Amino acid sequence: MRPSILVLLFLCFGTATAQARPLDLTTARQLALQNQSAIKQRQETLRSRQYQARAASADRLPRLDFKATGNYLRDQPIERFDGLEFPVNDRSIYHYELDLIQPLFTGYALSARQNLARLEVDLADFDLRQARSDLLLETSLRYLDLLEARDQLRLADEEHDQLQEHLQDARALFDQGLIPRNDLLKAEVALAQAELRRKKIAGEQRLAKSRLALLIGLPRRESLQLSAPNIPPPPRLELEELEAGALQKRPEINAARRAIAMAGERLRLEQSRFYPRVSLVGSYQRDGTDIATNDNPYRNRDNASIGLQLDWNLFAAGADRSRAIAARHQISAGEQALKTLQDQIRLEVEAALEQLEVARQNQTTAEAALRQARENHRLSTLQFRENLISTSDLLDARTLLTRAETDLQSAHYDYLRALALLRHARGDDAVSGGTS
Repeated sequence: MRPSILVLLFLCFGTATAQARPLDLTTARQLALQNQSAIKQRQETLRSRQYQARAASADRLPRLDFKATGNYLRDQPIERFDGLEFPVNDRSIYHYELDLIQPLFTGYALSARQNLARLEVDLADFDLRQARSDLLLETSLRYLDLLEARDQLRLADEEHDQLQEHLQDARALFDQGLIPRNDLLKAEVALAQAELRRKKIAGEQRLAKSRLALLIGLPRRESLQLSAPNIPPPPRLELEELEAGALQKRPEINAARRAIAMAGERLRLEQSRFYPRVSLVGSYQRDGTDIATNDNPYRNRDNASIGLQLDWNLFAAGADRSRAIAARHQISAGEQALKTLQDQIRLEVEAALEQLEVARQNQTTAEAALRQARENHRLSTLQFRENLISTSDLLDARTLLTRAETDLQSAHYDYLRALALLRHARGDDAVSGGTS
């Protein structure tokens, strides 16, 4: 019996230990990049655009086409001349043709399509970078939310333990007749409220863990052992330098510039309709009355040709000109969109930097307030035990301490969130790949 109990205890302990998975912020960000379907979707889109660019380049090379036909006629084909009938083909007709076509001049249409395909690759790449940057920001914020919920639960546990000690002191004083019953009831109510707050925060922590687990591709019920991230120093650059760096690194800016370049290539593509298209065409043909085309008593069994083919649309009722004008307006629209985007990014950087400075100042203020609240609670506890103050006064001191602890914790995580937002606004994750 004893060995079975030992084995059961070992398995239970081992399972509980194995469920706690160590996780730091860097690992969480890497897991998000590996497991998020939105990233995989954009990676597949990028690969698709790369192959489309290859196809656009191949359009400038020679094309070899093969064509085959076989017909069986009801009547033998004839021609009449001076009242006489002459057969010109058999009832069975087989034709094979091999054509080689090399574009020589397309009015720059092929080069415009090739450039457009390359720019589409760049756009897909910048879209992937943007998705990675947004995902890394979201992962950082959700990781910090879970850390903050964990620390809130720790503060709630500490508050609960202190109120439990206070209730024991209140009962002892009540038994001695030193405090009225309503003071004891206040202590009991305060402890019950602390228990409710602790349960609520525990539920919020579980929900925050589920959000993070779904984001990084882990089971929602898996236990995580988080480690607090290192707090980097704030950037020492001026606002103008931060804005200039963001305008160089943000994927949206680069994508907007590529969009303007694509509009220019579309203009070239539309203008190519004004020019003729010239191709070199070579052809080899076989005709016969049998499927192998070995027998042809009416014409050449095989033949070959080479020549130039010119196609030129001379009139399209102004459609080509309208398309070209529309493409020019697309260029102007893209330039205006770029200016608007640049202003938005400058504002994002300024807002993130301002938020970081406010969070830093709030940390300093909250630290001083916490020191004062701790000292006030310590003195109030001593005074209550000496029956110098009422239960309400002690509970007020505990409430002030809880608020000060919560404010400092919020200021700490607001500072970390502000750092993450500033990093995102500067475009650092889009450049580094997001593991820093």
